Amino acid sequence: MIKRVFLILGLMASCLLGPVAYATDFKIQKIEVEGNHRISFETVRSYLPIDVGDTLTTKLTRESLKQLYATKFFQDIALYQLPNGLLKVVVKERPSISDITFEGNELIKTDDLKQALDGLGVKKGRIFNKNQLVKIIVDLRRQYQNQGYYAADVKIDVENLPRNRVSLKVKVEEGQPANIGRITLVGNKTYSDNKLKGTMMLSESVVIGSNDKYSKPKLQSDEESLRSYYMDRGFAEFKLESTQVSLSLDKTQVFITINMNEGPQYTVSNVKFSGETILSKEELNKLLRIHPGELFSRSHIVATVNALRDRLSEEGYAFANVEPITILDKNNRLVSIDFRVEPKDRVYVRRIIIKGNTRTRDYVIRRELRQFESAPYSLKGVRRSNTRLNRLGYFKKVKIDTQRISRDQVDLVVNVDEQSTGSFNAGIGYSQVDGVNFTIGVTERNVIGSGYKANINSTYSSSTKSLDLGVTNPYFTPDGVSLGGGIYASEIDAAQLGVSDYTTNNYGVRVNMGYPTSEFSNLSYGLKFDDQKLVCIDTFSVCKDYTAIYGSHFNSVRYSMGWSYDSKNSFYFPTDGQSTGVTGEVTIPTSSEVSFYKLYLDESVYFPMSDNFTFKVKGNAAYGDGLGSYKGLPFYENFYAGGMGSVRGYEPNSLGPVYDLATQGSDRPTGGNVKLIANAELIFPMPFIEDSSNIRMSVFLDAGNVFNGFDNVKAEDFRASTGISMAWITPVGPLAFSLARALNDKPGDKTQVFQFNLGVPL
Repeated sequence: MIKRVFLILGLMASCLLGPVAYATDFKIQKIEVEGNHRISFETVRSYLPIDVGDTLTTKLTRESLKQLYATKFFQDIALYQLPNGLLKVVVKERPSISDITFEGNELIKTDDLKQALDGLGVKKGRIFNKNQLVKIIVDLRRQYQNQGYYAADVKIDVENLPRNRVSLKVKVEEGQPANIGRITLVGNKTYSDNKLKGTMMLSESVVIGSNDKYSKPKLQSDEESLRSYYMDRGFAEFKLESTQVSLSLDKTQVFITINMNEGPQYTVSNVKFSGETILSKEELNKLLRIHPGELFSRSHIVATVNALRDRLSEEGYAFANVEPITILDKNNRLVSIDFRVEPKDRVYVRRIIIKGNTRTRDYVIRRELRQFESAPYSLKGVRRSNTRLNRLGYFKKVKIDTQRISRDQVDLVVNVDEQSTGSFNAGIGYSQVDGVNFTIGVTERNVIGSGYKANINSTYSSSTKSLDLGVTNPYFTPDGVSLGGGIYASEIDAAQLGVSDYTTNNYGVRVNMGYPTSEFSNLSYGLKFDDQKLVCIDTFSVCKDYTAIYGSHFNSVRYSMGWSYDSKNSFYFPTDGQSTGVTGEVTIPTSSEVSFYKLYLDESVYFPMSDNFTFKVKGNAAYGDGLGSYKGLPFYENFYAGGMGSVRGYEPNSLGPVYDLATQGSDRPTGGNVKLIANAELIFPMPFIEDSSNIRMSVFLDAGNVFNGFDNVKAEDFRASTGISMAWITPVGPLAFSLARALNDKPGDKTQVFQFNLGVPL
C-alpha cells in the first residue's frame, strides 16, 4: 500500500515537472509500458514515433498520443517522465468481444446480420469500442428499412465479463413491414400508369405474394424495369429524374413518387461497323439484332454487342472491345448506331490447369474439354467444356476461370468439386402399376476415377423379378466411341402389370456401342442374344393358341440401331434445348419363325419463356410389324398406353381395345402395334419455396392411344387429359405425381385422378 502511494506521488511530481523537462530537453534512456494485458510491449513500441536516445518534445508527445489512440486499442493513454530518463507509457485497454448473440430476428438471417457487423469491424475476438454502438444500431436499422420494416427497433446490451471482455446481445423487434400506400408516376405521357405499373414488382395491392411490401432492392429493380421499358421502345433520351419515398406518421405505409422525362421516340436510321472488324460484312450483318427502320432498343444493342464479342472470341480475340456509339438526330428523331470494334490482340491458351480432382484422373476431365492448349481462345469452346463436365455427374460443381498471363496468353483453371459417383441402392418403392417393389444394387459411374461405368442391379416386385450386370467404357477409343456389355435375367408377370394373362422369362447377353457423330448427336448399336420362355395363365386362349403354333420357348438375336440428338442444358429439369431419339430394333429367331421389328421416335423440345417458366412439347411414336412370313407383332410385344409417362388420368396400360372375355378368355387390354402420344407442359418452380432447385411443377395436356395398324388410327379414338404434375428429386429417389382429369373418356375407359411413382426414374 505504501509503495503504491509513493508511486502515485512520484507520478504526480513527474506531471508537475514535465514542462520543466521539456525546457531541459528530457532525453529518453528507457521506455516502460504499464496497463497492457493483451497488447504486447513490442506492439505498443511499434506505434510510438520515439525511441531510446531521442529527446522528448511537446510535438513528439502529441504525435505519440495521436498514433496510440489511432490504433483504437486503448480507452486512455498517458505519458510520464520519470527520473533517470525513464518514459512510462500508461494505457487502459479497450475490452475484447467475447461473443455476439442475436435475438428476435426472423426476416434477416443471423449470418447476414453477422456479416453486416463484420463490415463494421465488429466480430468475436475484436476490440470493442463503445463509441461504435450508435453506428452499429443505425446500420442494422437500415438493413431492416431496406426491406420495408421501418418500425424495426434494434438495441444492444453490453455485458462486462472477467479479463476485460464483453458480450454483446443484439435485440431486434422487427415489427410489421410497411405497405405501399400509393405509387405515383409523374411525366409519363405515352404509356398509362396501369401499363407501367404492370412492369413493376412493387404494387399498391396484390392478391398473392408480398409485392405490396416496400423493399429498396425491389424499388431499384423497378426503376431499371421502367428505364428498360422505355429505352427498348425508342425513347433513347428517357431519364428517371428522381424518386421520392415518404413514410406515414405511424410508419405503416410508404408513398413512392417516380418522376420521369420520356423524351422523343427515335427510329434507327442506319447501322454500321467501324474499326478493325476482322469478320466479313455478311457475317457481321448476321450478328445484328437491330436494323434500320426499327425503333431504338437498348436491349437489342446490348444483344448485338454480346453476339459480336462471342463471335470474335471464336477467332481467338478473347478481350475484344465493342463500343456502340449512338448519334441522335433530334430534329428528325433518328438515331444512327456505329459499332466500333477493337479486337485487340489474339489470345491463345497457354495451359489448362485442373484443380480439385482428388479421385478422377486428369485425362478423364481433359477428354471432355472442347478448348485445347496452345489453341486460340474460344468462349464457345470454354462454355461447351463446362457443360460437358457438369453433365458427367462426377462433380457437384464445375467452374472454368480464365487467368490472363500476358497480352496474348491466358491460362484456363478448371475447378471441380468431386462428389460420390458410387452408390449402394437398397430400398423400397411403390408404383400404382405393380405395388411395392424392392431394389438392391451397386452402381459406379466412375470406376477408380477412370470414367468406366459399372452396375449390378436387381428388382423384386409382384410383377417383375430381374438381375442385371453391366459395364461400359464411354471412351473405348480416344474419339469417344463407347463400348459396353452385360448379362441379364428377368421374369415379368404381365397380369400384375394390368396388361394380360401371361408371364415371360428372359435371360441373355448384350453388347452395345455408341459412336458420336457430332457434339450433340450419337449413333448407337446393340446386339442381344436372348432366351425367352412364354407361360400362359388360366383360360387365356390367345396365349394358348399362340404357343400351340409357335411353341413357348424362343431363342433370338435382337439387333438395334439408333440415332440421338441432345442439346438440353441440364440432365434434370432442363429449361432449353431439344432431345430427339430414333431407334429401330429387329428380332431374328434362331429356333422359330417369330421375326419382327420395332421403330421408336421420341422428341422433346424445351422453350424458355422466362427465368421461371419453360414450355415443353413432347411426342412419342412407336410402330412394329412382322418380318418375312410372320405377320404383325407377337401379342406379348404390343405397345400399351395410359398412366404416368403416357396419358395421365387413365389407368396404366389401360387404353386401346380389349380382349373378348367370352371368346378369348380375358378382358384385359390387347395393346397395339401403333402407339401415338403427345404432351404439352408449362413447367415452373414450386411456388412459395425459397430453394426449389430439386422440385418442378407443371400444368399439362396429354393425348394419345394405341391402335392395331395405321388404318385404324382415328382422331375420335385419341384420349386426352389435363391436370397438374410435380416432379421431385428426393434423397430416397425420384418422385413424380399428378392430378389429372380425363377430357373425353368413353364408356369402358378406366380413369384415375391421382397417379404417382416412387423409386422409378422420372
